[in-house]
Amino acid sequence: MKSLAIVLLVLVGSMILTSMPSQIYADPQLNSLLRIADQARDNIKIRLSQFPSIPDEIAKLYEQGSVETDALAQSVAQDDTSSSKQHFLSAMKIFRAVSDMLNREPEPRLPEPEPRLPDLERPRKAIDRIENAGNKLKMVVAQKNMNVDFAEFDRLIQTARENLVARNIDEVYKTLELAKQFMLEITKLLKSTPVPTTNEVPSAPQASDDAARDNTKDSKLERIKMKIQNLEEQLNSLSEKAGDNDVANQWLKRAFSLVEKAKDQLDNSSEKAMRTLIEVDKIIDMIQRITQ
Repeated sequence: MKSLAIVLLVLVGSMILTSMPSQIYADPQLNSLLRIADQARDNIKIRLSQFPSIPDEIAKLYEQGSVETDALAQSVAQDDTSSSKQHFLSAMKIFRAVSDMLNREPEPRLPEPEPRLPDLERPRKAIDRIENAGNKLKMVVAQKNMNVDFAEFDRLIQTARENLVARNIDEVYKTLELAKQFMLEITKLLKSTPVPTTNEVPSAPQASDDAARDNTKDSKLERIKMKIQNLEEQLNSLSEKAGDNDVANQWLKRAFSLVEKAKDQLDNSSEKAMRTLIEVDKIIDMIQRITQ
């Protein structure tokens, strides 16, 4: 397109030259030649700027054309028709030659487009969706008066948001998968926990029943203690297997904390202790999947 513009400028200039009388008293025609030469020089300059490097031959030829254009401007200012024609033709001939040489040069490579930044809207909505689901689950747990610690879930959501800010989209979704697994385990715990009814009326205790109930209670306590011991052994084994796995170690830390909590609950409520240990079972399953 630029080379075609040079050709058109030369043709227009030639038409002006052939229509000029030998004696000229009007400056507009000379000024037209100057405008054409200036435009040709500007077009060539723009084309040169698109090349990463310019051969010396082309650069020197362009400088000669620029010198002729400056001389043309001086001749026009002095109303020197003969010199103006000469400088104009010389300038246009040079610029045409430069244009032809540029046409033979390899096309300049366009700059590589900047890498597209990842779309943050979808992972942001995913985080919001999981967080809202977790908040609803917290309300259900509270309504059932269950003692469930959501600190790990809140930490996972916070980690996901930090990864979003850092544009680590893969890490965002990996963290959300752990958060969803956490909610799944709590949901299973909710389903496995019986809901007490207000219509139940305890029967009058009898001496024989009291003795049987005491024996059952002692047996239940022993089973819970054995379960605690078994869970501690499993957790110790998983600790060795987890190594430097940060996610697994975080869940291990929570599981050990829940085991200690179950020990404290055992004196007051074996049911609460058992529910806590069930939660530990779920976490152990999760850790085993993570460390496979």
